[in-house]
Amino acid sequence: MSSAFDSKWDIDVSRLSVKLRAVELLTGATDELIKQHLTVNGTFIIPLGGYGKLRREHGSVELEPDHVYACAPESTFGLEAEEKGELSVCLIRLDIAMACEERPHLDAEQDEQRLATRLFEQLDGRMIGPPGHAAALSRSVLDHFASGEAMKRWRARLDCEELLYELIATGRKDRQLGTRGALERVRAYIDDHYNEEIVIERLAGIAELSPKYFVDIFKKTYGVSAMDYLAGVRINRAKMLMLRSDRLLRDIAHEVGYADEFYFSRKFKQIAGMSPSAYMKKRGRKVAAYGSTSLTGYLLALGIVPFAAPLHLKWSRGYYDRYGADIPVHLDAYRQNHYKESNIAKLESARPELIVSNYNLEQWEKDRLSAIAPVFEMPEDGCGWREKLIRLAEWLGEEQEAQRWFQQFEEKSLSLRASIRAQAKPYPCQVLSLKLLKDKLYVHNSFCLQDVLYDELGLLPAESSLEPEENQLVTLQQLSRLKADLVLLLVCQESETLEHWAAVKQSTEWMSLPHVVNRKLHLIESDPWREYSPLAIVRMLEDMASLLTGNRP
Repeated sequence: MSSAFDSKWDIDVSRLSVKLRAVELLTGATDELIKQHLTVNGTFIIPLGGYGKLRREHGSVELEPDHVYACAPESTFGLEAEEKGELSVCLIRLDIAMACEERPHLDAEQDEQRLATRLFEQLDGRMIGPPGHAAALSRSVLDHFASGEAMKRWRARLDCEELLYELIATGRKDRQLGTRGALERVRAYIDDHYNEEIVIERLAGIAELSPKYFVDIFKKTYGVSAMDYLAGVRINRAKMLMLRSDRLLRDIAHEVGYADEFYFSRKFKQIAGMSPSAYMKKRGRKVAAYGSTSLTGYLLALGIVPFAAPLHLKWSRGYYDRYGADIPVHLDAYRQNHYKESNIAKLESARPELIVSNYNLEQWEKDRLSAIAPVFEMPEDGCGWREKLIRLAEWLGEEQEAQRWFQQFEEKSLSLRASIRAQAKPYPCQVLSLKLLKDKLYVHNSFCLQDVLYDELGLLPAESSLEPEENQLVTLQQLSRLKADLVLLLVCQESETLEHWAAVKQSTEWMSLPHVVNRKLHLIESDPWREYSPLAIVRMLEDMASLLTGNRP
């Protein structure tokens, strides 16, 4: 069998070196097995049992037995078990590098990073046999690595190198097998051929199933019929065309697969909740959000779905899932706005009418953005989210919409506070907020915490000396002496922190903390607790009300 790497790669595989960073066994039922997070090292994901999905920045894939899925360093991924099912996977976090005696040039480290990324991309989704072999190898890596003994850790590395060798030497990307693979091929076909005439018989033929069985199994698997899935793909594509072009409605209807413009309009209203003309009127202003994902939370509070915005499964998961199909231009939200040049290039191509940005733009960004459209730089967080929303509303001419939103917010805040006052014991309680980043634990304060916990809900800070956005390093011994009725812990979602957290929470010192023993410690999510925006503030209030009143799901 041919190697996974052909001559164009020009890679001397004999010089590859492997360093194991962590090996984990994850097993769970329903919902997220592991949240979308940043992996600093490369990661191999090997399914051991059950069914589930791997979610990455640019889509998702159903996990198949005997396959190895590879996520490159500095990428993000999450894992979800099938609804009402269970998924078990082995995660192997590792570094792959080219062993060499000396660095030939100054860019050697960057070259190694590019090589590692290329290797993981090429290895992704490969299958090795015989059946069960990939799972057996990964279990051997897991068992030997978990022992902690030097000799067995060495054995784990050798097993991992064996896995890598087989992926390179004999691994192949087979067509997905079985019913699940057949259904995935159908979905891929719909995604690529949505503008063609598609009938059930054609889709069943692709899946190599009888039409009746195909109809039943597709809906059972995905919770929606094949034809409704097709309609959703067509309408989402139509939204993009309506917002990014001046084409006539009948031309858009034809382009997405509808011969009858009037049937298209009825289908659009059925799915989108409004007619195409109403949708276009509502989305008439092409406002772009450039920079932090929190900007979207300000625009949505004013009833404006942005024309362009940073979207990412990790850094803006809620907006990605809820509004991804309604935002025609997706800017890269990796590390909020890491790829500034490419994001500006997208805006230059899309030509929005207005641009909303963060306050700390570099001069070259201001110059480039101002050449595209008028730019509003949001004030700093220190002036408060209310003032920021007011200033943005004034610039956009949406003062009435802002006042409407403020009125609804005040009513909701008063209602939640009354509910907490009536049910929370004690009230007001003392709250201690912590943040775990890599191997450091901090007592933490932020504008979000200050506004939600102390200003809106009237709770008391257990550590009152911290200003917003200030962190104070704390040891577990010091933490055991701090008094609080409620402890909130935010664990940053990146691999180094998650590995440290997995070890810390199993330690005797952690489990003997009074806050842990008395069940006063609760985890909070980065989304929404690290986003300072009107929409995020509402979600935090709801989260705290659920926690303090005991109505937490």
